[in-house]
Amino acid sequence: MDYTILDASNDFADLSNSLGRFKKELCKELNLDFRSQDFRLVFLDTIQQYLLSLTSYIRAFAELQQLVSTDEFLNILNVGINTIEESRIIYKFPIESLVTMTHFQIDSFLGEICRLKGSPQTGFYKRMKMVLDEIEIDTGKKEEYQNILQCLAFFRNSFHNKGFHSIYKGNWKDGIEPAKGEIDSKFAAEESTIVFKHNEVITYNWRSAYLLIKESVESIRFLIKALNVQ
Repeated sequence: MDYTILDASNDFADLSNSLGRFKKELCKELNLDFRSQDFRLVFLDTIQQYLLSLTSYIRAFAELQQLVSTDEFLNILNVGINTIEESRIIYKFPIESLVTMTHFQIDSFLGEICRLKGSPQTGFYKRMKMVLDEIEIDTGKKEEYQNILQCLAFFRNSFHNKGFHSIYKGNWKDGIEPAKGEIDSKFAAEESTIVFKHNEVITYNWRSAYLLIKESVESIRFLIKALNVQ
């Protein structure tokens, strides 16, 4: 059975619930007030808000579609489209928005860690490297987390380039541009993949996008537990 946008909304809601339970555990372990402005709790709160907002968005559209005809549905939306097939604005918006905002919050979270450690860094990659280098972790696991978080950044960056991925010029060998289609990175989880190829459009579906967001958030959850930051 195909994994649908409604399946994704259910999984995002489950992920939000999981983060809620994690917050309670964290508050108990660190003796934090659940309502405090501790940056770790603020990060988790914000991610939950994004997840629940997307879930509500999806379910509201789905319920509306069931109540009225397709023509009435499009007329109610009043977004200048004539067929559901043209409704990229409806179904691309939620995932692109969630990826963008999730990555923004992860970048801010890593930046706060760097600041607290007395080593402020500019640029997502430098922040990510600095934080991962701060913890004791198996090399393979470290590389896994780095790849997950970098793939989320690549995914977000593609929105600035009509969905195309480009290998960073600093990684070109001898200053020569890679061939079109050369693989830069690959995200893989539970038989879903997103492959990042030079000058090619990133291909994804709701399942692979959900897993990339989930694994990215899980990576930060690990860092929260592993880092000794007050």
